[in-house]
Amino acid sequence: MSASPKLEQVFDTKVLATGLGEHVKNFDFSKISVKDQTQDDHLHLDLAPSFGKLTQESVKSMDKELKVMIAGTMHALEKERKKGEGIPWETVVSVMTQNPLLEPNGDEIVRSDKLIKEGHGLFKFDGSPDQAIVEQVNSWFVSLIRDEDILLSTRIDIKVMAAIVAQTGAMVKSFGSVLYEKEIHQKTIVDIGVLRFPDLDHPYFKVYRIKLIAWSRSKRILAAQKDKNGIVGEFASRRFRPRKSTMEKLSQATIEKAVAEAEALFN
Repeated sequence: MSASPKLEQVFDTKVLATGLGEHVKNFDFSKISVKDQTQDDHLHLDLAPSFGKLTQESVKSMDKELKVMIAGTMHALEKERKKGEGIPWETVVSVMTQNPLLEPNGDEIVRSDKLIKEGHGLFKFDGSPDQAIVEQVNSWFVSLIRDEDILLSTRIDIKVMAAIVAQTGAMVKSFGSVLYEKEIHQKTIVDIGVLRFPDLDHPYFKVYRIKLIAWSRSKRILAAQKDKNGIVGEFASRRFRPRKSTMEKLSQATIEKAVAEAEALFN
C-alpha cells in the first residue's frame, strides 16, 4: 500500500514502509541494556497502523460513515502528533473516546499473562528456539491476545516472538550475574500501540496495545539459591464504530469532504 503524506504525519514512516510484523522482526533485541532499567532501548511504537484488507480500491466501496470516521480520527491524531514526537497510549485512548464521530463498540478488553519457570534452564537457548519453545510461546501469545484478526493483521511472526523470549533468557541470565540475597529485576522489551483501520470485513476501528516485560526474582540463603524467571504479557483493546447521532447532523458538503480525504489516504 502506498502511504500518503497524511499517514506519514501520524505514523512512523519506517513502519508504514515495512509493516508492523516486519518492523518487529528486524528489531535487534540484543542491544537492549538489561542493567539499565531507565534506558529507553526497547521496541517501542506509540501508535503503528494496521490496515487489514484495506486497499486503494476497497476503501472506495466502504460505507460513507466509515470514511468520515477515518478522516475525523486522522485529523484528531495529527493534531496530537504536532504537540510532540509521540502519542502516548493514554492519549490515543483519550482521542478515540472523546471523538464525537466515534462511539464504543463493545467492552474494553484488558488482559495479562505470564510465562514462568522456577530454577535454572527455562531460557537457555541461543536465539534460534527449537520447535518445543516455538509451540510454547505460540500457545502463550495466542492465549494472551485471543483475537485472530489482530494476530493476522499485525503479522507478528511467532518465531520472532520465540526469539524475543530467547533474548529474554539472555537478559535473565545477565540479571543473575548481579544478584545477591534477594533481588527482583524487570525490563520492558516490547511496548507497541496499534490502530487497526476499518475494512469491509471489520467495519470499526480497533486500537490495542501489546506490552512484554522480562523479569527475574532470586533468593539466596547461604549456599542455596532459588530463581524464578519469566516474561509478562499485557494486552488492552477497544473497538469504535461511527456515532450515528453525530453523523446524521453532518452536512452533505462535510461528508463529501471527509470521504474524499479518507480515500486520498490510500492513493
